[in-house]
Amino acid sequence: MPHNYKKMPPLWYLEELFELSDDYDSGLSWATKQSRYKKGDAVGTKNKSNGYYFVSIDNSSYMVHRIVYYLRTKESPDSFCIKHNFSNKKKDNRLELKPTYMSYG
Repeated sequence: MPHNYKKMPPLWYLEELFELSDDYDSGLSWATKQSRYKKGDAVGTKNKSNGYYFVSIDNSSYMVHRIVYYLRTKESPDSFCIKHNFSNKKKDNRLELKPTYMSYG
């Protein structure tokens, strides 16, 4: 059964907030100063129970790997799941992310 993900913010808005980064496992850094974060700081908080990174944008929580995929490909992931490779147990968003129309859990 597919997940029901919330609609992503517009790409232009995400590009203003974030930059792709090879420095952090989340795969993102802040593009500008944000409240308690400096430009270049890592984006996302890792959920200890499932290993995924999350970030709050305008009081809504988003999965960081979906944002990374969107910034890399310019293709909105609104209509499909984004999966980490099965060998990527740490959910490192700097590695390959794949779109899929089916959820595998």
